Amino acid sequence: MAHRILGIDLGAYSVKVIIANPGFRTAAVTDFIERPVPPGDEPYEVRAAGVLGDIIREQKLDHDYPYAAVPGDKLFIHILEFPFRNLRRLELEKAVGAELEGILPVDLEDMVFGFESLPPGLGQSAVARAPDESAQLPTGSEFDESPGDRATDNEPTQVYHDPTRPEPRPGPAGVVYGRVASPTSGMRVLACAMETERAREMLDRVNERAMMPRGLVAAPASYARIAERLARAGGDRSGAAHDPIAIIDIGHERTDVCVVKDGRAVFARTITRAGRHVTEAISREWRLSPERAEQAKHEDGFIGSIAEPPQTEDWQQIHRVLVTELEPLGKDIKRTLSSCRAKTGASVGQVLLVGGGSRLRGLPSFLAEKLNLPVSLLGDDDAVNIYGSKLVEQGIGADIACLAAGVAFEGATGRPHFDLRQGELAYKVDLSFIRQKAAVLATAMLFIVAFVALNAYASLYKLRAAETNLERRLALETSELFGQSLSAEQALERTGDQAESAKSPLPKMTAYDILLEINRKMPNRKEVTVNVSNLDIKPTKITIKASAASNAEIDKIEDALKEIDCFSDVTRGSTSTGVNNVRNFSLSIKSNCM
Repeated sequence: MAHRILGIDLGAYSVKVIIANPGFRTAAVTDFIERPVPPGDEPYEVRAAGVLGDIIREQKLDHDYPYAAVPGDKLFIHILEFPFRNLRRLELEKAVGAELEGILPVDLEDMVFGFESLPPGLGQSAVARAPDESAQLPTGSEFDESPGDRATDNEPTQVYHDPTRPEPRPGPAGVVYGRVASPTSGMRVLACAMETERAREMLDRVNERAMMPRGLVAAPASYARIAERLARAGGDRSGAAHDPIAIIDIGHERTDVCVVKDGRAVFARTITRAGRHVTEAISREWRLSPERAEQAKHEDGFIGSIAEPPQTEDWQQIHRVLVTELEPLGKDIKRTLSSCRAKTGASVGQVLLVGGGSRLRGLPSFLAEKLNLPVSLLGDDDAVNIYGSKLVEQGIGADIACLAAGVAFEGATGRPHFDLRQGELAYKVDLSFIRQKAAVLATAMLFIVAFVALNAYASLYKLRAAETNLERRLALETSELFGQSLSAEQALERTGDQAESAKSPLPKMTAYDILLEINRKMPNRKEVTVNVSNLDIKPTKITIKASAASNAEIDKIEDALKEIDCFSDVTRGSTSTGVNNVRNFSLSIKSNCM
């Protein structure tokens, strides 16, 4: 049975594992397992690895291929630009390493990194920026703030209509504010790097409690496989002009943003603000325990917007508490998308919310107004396209399994993008399983040898049977011919003289052989000047018509042809003088070899 692929998400609240069977073109998800991480005195990473180990042992997954996600807050993610194109990957890897060493506080020898080049032409399809305002934007910061950001910084936190406060002024839909990177004449690269020691610690920790991962996949960039599946299925997710789509995974500790264009990640960032901060705000306001606040968030959490305003005073109170954390999150996401435009030229056309935090009521409408983009959740059809109908019918948490699924799909390709098991940490094939299966392999070899021996014995038996039949026929025919039964040697002795006297019906020399022999015997060009005008080769007679410079040369030709063993008689015909005293002659030859 083929080894399955395990996509592992050691989340900040629970451990999630996607099990997939690799195929020729794509992988098929077969199961999803989620286990919460219990509280304890050990570090969270150790407890999460222990939960993963329990899953591996209970589900008997220890012989499959695991790939683990590396959280974005442990990575350095950068867009690099180079003036060249079509560079071999080995040379490009050296250039990316040198560039990263120059901008990161880590030596090249102490880091591992993965990278992929961006699709060319990003920015050509971007909508024109708003006039006069883009020129006033600062360009020195990493996240360029749009005019909408600056205009609403001092606005009230409520985004629904309040008669006592001014209403927010969202910009026109589809207009791109801020810098938009123009297409480059060279190439841009998305690179994810990590300190080697931190990567080794993660590998050792997972290996100690569970099993050794075959790859460490950068989590913020793995959502490209999810977008690729949704685009392949068509519909609204593919976009009218295949515009870039932003997949935003709002988890417990962090929010991952991945911008995808044509199935490739072109920008990624992790924001260290997510569901836990909303839970803490609820806990502070109503003085609830973290567990009770988490439950209240899931049951009664709500964020208002113009499209979905609070209907009662209680909902308004909940909104006022939650907006204190979600307003900064919306601004961080907006700055992230602005940075993506400024660095790559990719202008996002739609947003897909996933993760446990996306279940908060009213959040899609709230972010749609903050980002001025259509924002949607993962639908049933989307879940079927990603996980298959069987798991969807079983009630898989489709929105919380996206990261694990993206990692599994990356592993199923055989060459995961942004795999940080590089250099000295590169996965080395372990052949110890051969020792474990030595008895099975030895038994298989014995069966193969036995079948070969049986096949050889069967062939030998057929040969002996044929030999017996031939001997029986020979005895019968020699009895009829000679009056007694003879062996093969005796029959050959009786018929040997006749065989020697019999003449072969085949000629000793063909016409082509005779032509080659005439050419070989003909005198050297330095000795004679001969021009053959006609050569007629028949079974018993050969006729040659030619010309030479003198009678002496004709004599040399005649003498040379008489040396051929098959020619018994060479007779010269009449001789005449032609133009420039050239001597025309003919030869008639009898042949015994045809």
